[in-house]
Amino acid sequence: MLVPRQVDPPETPAKTRVLFTLVFLGSGGIERSVCNVLAGLNPGRFATKMFFHHRPHPKSQQDRIPQHTEVVWGTDAFVYHRKMLPRFFWRLIQEARQADVIVAGQEGRAALLACLAGKLLGKPVVGMIHFDWGAFSREQPRRQLWGLRLLYPRMRRIVACGHDSAKAFQALVPVRPEQLEVIPNFVDGDKVRVAGEAPLPDWAVPIYQKPVVIAVGRLENQKAFDVLIRSHSLLRASGLDHHLLILGEGSLQAELEALVKSLGVESSVFMPGFTPNPHALMRRAAAFALSSRFEGLPMVLLEALALGCPVVSTDCPSGPAELLEHGRHGVMVPMEDPKALADALGRIMDDEAYRQDLSQRAHRRSEELSADRALRAWESLLSTV
Repeated sequence: MLVPRQVDPPETPAKTRVLFTLVFLGSGGIERSVCNVLAGLNPGRFATKMFFHHRPHPKSQQDRIPQHTEVVWGTDAFVYHRKMLPRFFWRLIQEARQADVIVAGQEGRAALLACLAGKLLGKPVVGMIHFDWGAFSREQPRRQLWGLRLLYPRMRRIVACGHDSAKAFQALVPVRPEQLEVIPNFVDGDKVRVAGEAPLPDWAVPIYQKPVVIAVGRLENQKAFDVLIRSHSLLRASGLDHHLLILGEGSLQAELEALVKSLGVESSVFMPGFTPNPHALMRRAAAFALSSRFEGLPMVLLEALALGCPVVSTDCPSGPAELLEHGRHGVMVPMEDPKALADALGRIMDDEAYRQDLSQRAHRRSEELSADRALRAWESLLSTV
């Protein structure tokens, strides 16, 4: 009598263990872009972990990190001090031992420690580039540029957030062409639009009794909110009654508030700081303004397009021209030109048909920017690196 041979079930392929590193979980575009990648990776193929140098702040919206991603950190402190560096690094080494791939989620200290850990452990490191470093390096200490040139050529792969950012990076850092890959930033448009349907917070209801120009970003020189405030003052002087709402925190808060006061527009400019759900405010705005001096591939602009916000953006190095296709899907104006910015915003608020047309163009562009394509590229890279 023949006995049937036992056939072992096929083994389930082991998941690729990926450790993403960030300094902390802030509210900026870098953190949002990393969280979007984490949320989109197939949990059946990838075991993901997020390492922060600092404990996430209670206000940091940890719910943006998907539940299937484990979160660990190097210290319980919220504020960085150089004496903490060995502690961060030792904790990172412990976590990196268990990983197949280390992803430096941002430039600077996160990239430095990730690169050192990868070298010591023999693990491949993938670096992420979020800025146009040709412009950004002019605002940074020289050691930042030296760090780029020292660290990134030693990484296995480098992912730039856009084609313009990749070109600027290649002009500064000697990396091999096969090391550098462009995987554009992306957003989950459906999720952004659901958040946009939430009611306005109580404090914002009086602000929206008039047309609102909205801007979102860190209160730093890069974002050029000083130019935007000057354009708002010009519009108010021309007789266009409206409000300017700037969402974000940063080192220039007091300086920008002083500028508002000097221009006499205290009653029409609002800077409430961090806002948990900016999308509800963006969706109801008459126009979204991006006044930056440089960018990478700005997440907030992708979110504005998904919400159908009529967009006015400066034609700054890297990002906006790539996303808006040089003005096909929004209005582009020169940098450092409050009058041009005021004229573009004024036309949107004055002309309902024009505003609706820009809103429809924004929606169409958002549909063209596929998250699926970017996630397939990420999964392919992490599987083969």
